[in-house]
This record gives sequence, structure tokens and C-alpha cells, in this order.
Amino acid sequence: MAIGLGLAILGALWAHFAELSEFDEVGREIYPAIPRGWQWVLLGQLVSLGGVLVLMAGMALAFLYEKKMTWARSAIGALLFTSLMIILFGVIPNQWLTYTQAVWEWTDQKLWIQIPPELLGGNEVNISAAALKDIISGTYVLIATGAVAAAMIAWQRRDELQAARDKKRAEKKSVSSYGRPLQKVER
Repeated sequence: MAIGLGLAILGALWAHFAELSEFDEVGREIYPAIPRGWQWVLLGQLVSLGGVLVLMAGMALAFLYEKKMTWARSAIGALLFTSLMIILFGVIPNQWLTYTQAVWEWTDQKLWIQIPPELLGGNEVNISAAALKDIISGTYVLIATGAVAAAMIAWQRRDELQAARDKKRAEKKSVSSYGRPLQKVER
């Protein structure tokens, strides 16, 4: 948890300082050693996001994993799950749209693909950068929803899968490497 918290704070500070203006109100250069630009801000945000996810995973391992479920632990689990869903379906898509619209200026006026009219019987078909942005955003939400559903199904079935693995191990141990049943000899 400490590593995750440290990474989250470091990444947030990194993104904050990389986002600052290079000059103050009077025109003096401030923090000249700090690199600027959207790439550095994005990198800092990714480091911070990774730190938050490591922190959340550490909390889940420390407080929830293989522990007897109580009301308090259930509340912690609900908090972690809700926070993760806010990050996956709120923060990440918001940052994607912010970068594509404000920083990279993916608008309807920017063409991404222009299909020659000769290939389409004289009809002109253009796909704008804004359409690409929306395609990527929609695909991300679809994949994230499927991944969350698959993870939750696997989480609900974890006890069944562990019991099946334990049963296979018990069956393997009761047979010798030659396929004969093992017998316990008392001495």
C-alpha cells in the first residue's frame, strides 16, 4: 500500500508541475528544469493512476483477501469496488475525451480516413478524427464492461475452482507414478 501511495503522490506532483506555465505573470521563467508538455503530464497521470491501482490492490489484499467477511470488511470492499468503477468508467474516459478534444484537437474538421470516391461508385466517404475518438471511447467502455463482468464471475466462482483443484491434487497424490494406488503403512 505504501508503494502505491508513494507512486500516486509522485505521479500527481509530476503531472501538476509539468502542467504549469513556463513563465509567471511578470514574464520570469519558473522551474526551468521541469519538462513541460502534454506528454509529460500524461506520463505523470499514468504513474499516479498506476499508484492508485497498486494502493487499492494492497488494501484488498490486506483487508479482504481470504479473510472472514464482516460488515466492516464488506463496506471496505464496496468502497474499493465503487472507487475502481469510478476510475474505469468516469476518470479514464473523461481524460481520454479531454486529450482528444482539447489537446490533440480531434474535431469533425480533421479527417482521419478519406476513401476515394472511385472505390464507392462516386460517393465520398470520410471518417473524421472525432468519429475515431468516439469509436475508441465506445470500444473501451464495451471492453471494460466485459472485463469487469468476467472478473466478477471468476471472483464468484473462485471457491468452486479451488475445491476442484484441491480434489485433483488429492486424487493425484493417492496414485503412484506407476498408476498403482498408494497405501499408508503403519510402523
